[in-house]
Amino acid sequence: MKYLSIFVISLLFMSCNMKQKETNKETAQTKETVYSIDELMVVADQMVGKEVAFKGLVNHVCAHSGKRCILKNVKGDLSIRVEAVGDLEGFDKEMAGNDIKVAGTLREKRLDAASINEWETEVIEKHKGEEKSGHCSSEMANITEMRDWMKENNKDYYAIYYVDGKSYEVVE
Repeated sequence: MKYLSIFVISLLFMSCNMKQKETNKETAQTKETVYSIDELMVVADQMVGKEVAFKGLVNHVCAHSGKRCILKNVKGDLSIRVEAVGDLEGFDKEMAGNDIKVAGTLREKRLDAASINEWETEVIEKHKGEEKSGHCSSEMANITEMRDWMKENNKDYYAIYYVDGKSYEVVE
């Protein structure tokens, strides 16, 4: 009887220990990776169509509808657009300058070389005969950056990443 009691107690401890290990595995799997914008851009091509969470500084919230915001990285040289979808009705227009964490689905829009060439032609035609305006030179700089990225990455398109945002929270 004594050995039976010890055996039962041993089984209980082993069972509890196994449940604890399973709970730890589940907790580890449900912890989400929260990327910085820089980190997200490094893996963006692998994450298209997947749920992501990332943090960034709110640079702009659409004044008309509040359904779109632009987040920038710490250095201010990378940005990503977030579209409010589903239950997320929009972004508070007073959030500019705050850091937020966004959860949503990463999407990609591709601009092929023909579209970029067409855009360049439109810019040149629109500003023909004018001195180089700030807007024109800015657009031409964007076009040059896109072509440079395509060459550097050996792609026949320029990738624009954005997020269908499902939720956000202000980060302290």
